[in-house]
Amino acid sequence: MPIDMQSYKTVRQLYLKEHRSIRYIAKILHMSRKTVRKYCKGGALPDVRNESGRPSPLRDSVEPEIIRLLEENKNLPHKQQLNATDIWKYLVSEKGIAIGHSTVLQFVRELRNKTPEIFIELSHEPGETIQFDWGDMTAVISGIKTVVSVFCAALPFSGYILGFAYPNKKMLSFLDGHIKTFEQLQAVSRRCVYDNLRTAVKNGSGKNAEKQEEFIRMEAHYGFEPVFCNIASGWEKSSVENAVAIIRRIAFTPMPHVESFAKLQEHITNRCLQYARTHIIKGRQNTIWELFQEERPNMMPLPEVALDTGFTATALVHHDLTVHHQGIKYSVPKTLAGKEVTLRISPFHISIYYHGELAYKHDRPLKKQEHQYVLDHYLDILERKPRAINQAKVLKQGIMPKECSEFLRLCREQDAKQQLVEILLLGREVEKEKLLWAISQANNTKTPSLNLVRMFLDIKESPGNIDDLVVAHKGLEIYDSLILKGGDGHGNVTQ
Repeated sequence: MPIDMQSYKTVRQLYLKEHRSIRYIAKILHMSRKTVRKYCKGGALPDVRNESGRPSPLRDSVEPEIIRLLEENKNLPHKQQLNATDIWKYLVSEKGIAIGHSTVLQFVRELRNKTPEIFIELSHEPGETIQFDWGDMTAVISGIKTVVSVFCAALPFSGYILGFAYPNKKMLSFLDGHIKTFEQLQAVSRRCVYDNLRTAVKNGSGKNAEKQEEFIRMEAHYGFEPVFCNIASGWEKSSVENAVAIIRRIAFTPMPHVESFAKLQEHITNRCLQYARTHIIKGRQNTIWELFQEERPNMMPLPEVALDTGFTATALVHHDLTVHHQGIKYSVPKTLAGKEVTLRISPFHISIYYHGELAYKHDRPLKKQEHQYVLDHYLDILERKPRAINQAKVLKQGIMPKECSEFLRLCREQDAKQQLVEILLLGREVEKEKLLWAISQANNTKTPSLNLVRMFLDIKESPGNIDDLVVAHKGLEIYDSLILKGGDGHGNVTQ
């Protein structure tokens, strides 16, 4: 067993100066005689490893197979690569080699250390490269703690970073993230560098990557050259990996509380811009923003027309006035019942067209099974079927102006839902803004009702609206005379 230098010194002194026996030294120092025999004559130092160089028949038989497996690992996806334990199991079960687990672990460790991966420091020209990657971060959106996918971009030359928040990492979000990046930069880099993302790559990796059709379309329109990293070679896109960490720190720590994805995006953009204007990268003279201004003229211009990345699909309008997409129901106006419509799908919206005309544009919900029923689409039906009003799902879960949902919360009448339907039917005769104003005024009383809304509409429509009253003031000179000289109240001065 190895010993420390102080013990080695004691062994040497007892043996050389006091001429003690190996047995004696071993006894008093609580060592084995084999260890004392190894060090007493100075034939070995405890801090020097003895490389005997003697061949190991077992190692000679398994080393070529281990090297082959390690080489194959380099071309496999990270989650499919074999670790040392997997290699040991393969040698024992598939090759029938009787070898210990710890022995294989040692061989694998030594072989990996023997041929470590060599990294080459990269230098980027201005406007040459943008690196892209995804990062998962958490925000509170409309009161719901939500994990969002942030599409991150980094320009290695200047250090400029951007981030775009999406509900997922699917193809629509991936393509939209590129377009938002190029539009915010007002330019396109000559090369775009990626990990082997499934949204960009069908099969293979690195220079052997087979690209997705939608990605090829975007690449052609914007004119950049895509570059895909080799597997487990994060250093090839280290700038964007740093950007993911920076955006997480400057925009998501502490966790932001926002009303919508649009507000979250505004928050991320402002934080990235502030970071660029104030931060100087170690070893450089200028801020990131100043370097970006130097870099942008070297980039390629945007195409004249932005790429439309939305997907289209056809759908049948069901008898409940909804179309279905990915398990979510989206309502449409009643005139489209039973008809086939076209859905135009983007990361945050679904637009419904009929014969080329936009029928309605929905926001896509954050949660699954959060159906999008628009109350306006069902008013005529509710008017004809008043007995269905109290149980109507559209009045319980439907999308309506906040003034309407507040009316339902505050109204103390038993037929509050019926009253709300009648109020909204007034919208056939009254402008929407005036109607919502009247509902808001009724809500301010804390006991709103249909009659109160009608009253406020009458006030708004009345020619004698209090807002239009003009008070004519009489001259006050006569009162000045009275104060100075006295008077009888009719303008006659008295002594």
